[in-house]
Amino acid sequence: IDQAASWIAGAEHPVIVTASFGQRTEDVPALAALAERFAIPVVCYRPRYMCLGNDHPMHMGFEPGPLIKDADVILVVDCDVPWIPSLHKVNPDAKVIQLAVDPLFAKYPVRGFPSDLSIAADSGPALVQLAEALDGSAAKASARIENSRKRAGDARAKAAEARADQVAKAGNGAPMNTVWVAHCLDQVKDASDVVVSESQIPIGHLSLTEPGTWFGTSPAGGLGWGTGAALGIKLGTPHKRVFSIVGDGAYMFGNPTPAHFVSAANELPVLTVILNNRMWGSVRKATLGLYPDGSASKQHRAPLTVLEPTPDYEKIVEASGGYGEKVEAAEDLPGALERALKAVEVEKRQAVLNVMTSYDDSQALADSRR
Repeated sequence: IDQAASWIAGAEHPVIVTASFGQRTEDVPALAALAERFAIPVVCYRPRYMCLGNDHPMHMGFEPGPLIKDADVILVVDCDVPWIPSLHKVNPDAKVIQLAVDPLFAKYPVRGFPSDLSIAADSGPALVQLAEALDGSAAKASARIENSRKRAGDARAKAAEARADQVAKAGNGAPMNTVWVAHCLDQVKDASDVVVSESQIPIGHLSLTEPGTWFGTSPAGGLGWGTGAALGIKLGTPHKRVFSIVGDGAYMFGNPTPAHFVSAANELPVLTVILNNRMWGSVRKATLGLYPDGSASKQHRAPLTVLEPTPDYEKIVEASGGYGEKVEAAEDLPGALERALKAVEVEKRQAVLNVMTSYDDSQALADSRR
């Protein structure tokens, strides 16, 4: 801890990258306090939990690339994959600190991320200790801290403008953009509502400020875990609203008929939103990531990716007394969400919105070539 504090205290561009921090909700304030006190930018890369409120002044989004290329110290906290080497370029002179109960993820058959300092510790208490170790250096680092705060504020302002521009461009037409889906969900979601995501919903367009309100894809589960997880969360916290955001493929793998039966039988009203792009989008993206110029890149309907003709998924929930609706145009989504939430909150029955979304091949190709 003292060695880590020494490196961070002497750094000009320290960065924290995490994915699984926040599993225990009581740990979240430790990261928030450390990042705020010492102005350390935090990237929540493919987060599995709500690790830092995205209204926090040092929350720098969900992509590590812009920060790790200039970072001189990178603190990796509870994160098995802090960046993708083919997509993100790390400053070769950066010192990397890996902090987790098993900081090198020794049980993984293959893992090649560097570590100049590995700290085997429970991350919540360790971050409290790290903040205490850094206290004595705060005065000497005041110039760096103020510069970091300014850079973070400027970057957050630009990011907010970019998100607003994306929303403005996404508010009409069919099939709709997932940015619009996220924006509309955010308009009806309360801070304490829980979101379970087994999808590629753009998390940056959701307001996530309270610990325990976001559950993303774990490395331990196969496709289809989201629907059951949402039911379990509703069972454990019946006073909370639970949104389950799944892709059409994930919805099928989630065994929807028994899932909706269990929801009805145990009075667990969950709102499920299916992002239906009529394909295995993750398979398509992974293929393009490995072979951006291969045969699949020249075929929009590549083998083993297309899910057409698409079923009327919204009718499956009706068999268990739930509310189902297909939403095809962007301008119809706000009203559909209101009707679905009425079913969940007033009628106390589950609801499914089958939302027809687009798939952006050009974006997948751009990501693969970055």
